[in-house]
Amino acid sequence: MRMRLWVWLGSLVLSLALAACDDNDDHEPSSSGDSGIDGGARGDGGLQDGGLACDVARQEGCGAGESCHFANLPGGGTGSRCFAAECDVVKQDCAAGLRCTYAGAGGVTSRRCVAAGTATEGARCTLAPTDAGLAFDTCEAGLFCKDERQDDGGTAFSCRRLCHTSTQCDASEACNTVLRLAGTPELPLLCGERSQPCDPFAQACAAPLSCYPSSSGPVCAGSGTRGPGESCDFSNQCAPGSACVAAGVGLTCRPLCRPGGPPACSSGTCRPLSGNAGVGACLP
Repeated sequence: MRMRLWVWLGSLVLSLALAACDDNDDHEPSSSGDSGIDGGARGDGGLQDGGLACDVARQEGCGAGESCHFANLPGGGTGSRCFAAECDVVKQDCAAGLRCTYAGAGGVTSRRCVAAGTATEGARCTLAPTDAGLAFDTCEAGLFCKDERQDDGGTAFSCRRLCHTSTQCDASEACNTVLRLAGTPELPLLCGERSQPCDPFAQACAAPLSCYPSSSGPVCAGSGTRGPGESCDFSNQCAPGSACVAAGVGLTCRPLCRPGGPPACSSGTCRPLSGNAGVGACLP
């Protein structure tokens, strides 16, 4: 299973794909995840792109009984959508003694109220015990059993906190790890290690990393190669010095700029990126 380290941002910049590695996971629900940074930065244009139907970090834009999650879109790519379910994995709104988690049955994974586990945050866990046909993990409420690549090349599983935004994580962490679970289009988030801050105009990150905007300020991430105007899902699919921006018609790579300059835009308008003081993107 292919893993990507993603950084989710907001409407103006969607996300960063930090790195890639290979992983094999035979459990159900199967998962892969990737450390990046929190979603939730909004550009001054609001939710502009058709792929973003709601705001994950703020949990805005959905109806009663729904929650907003990043998702695999039917036509390809990623975005955000409102999903109705039995419960909310962050709010933990099940009855006493139960927990809300992703549970698999018959090839379908959904948010269900199940028996609470006993494994605490950071503790080792089992990904898929079963109860009445449902497969789920042994973590406590609000946690999910996440696979972690070890230094010796093996894989271990430990409980990580589910989140919508970094304020729901410990101060040393960010809501930045994206899970891909078999049987659901939802892409839930977990708390993970914060990325290194940087200056996107100095580009002083250690190779092979480059500096890209994020909801909590610019950070070092794996470098992309796509040029201005090329389609993208993640900011660091773009070449250094640019970002993945919702410019009204899909997400495309756009050059970075400093509002008021320098650097200024050779064409278009420099629009500021929320959460990234003095950093903007050149929009047509």
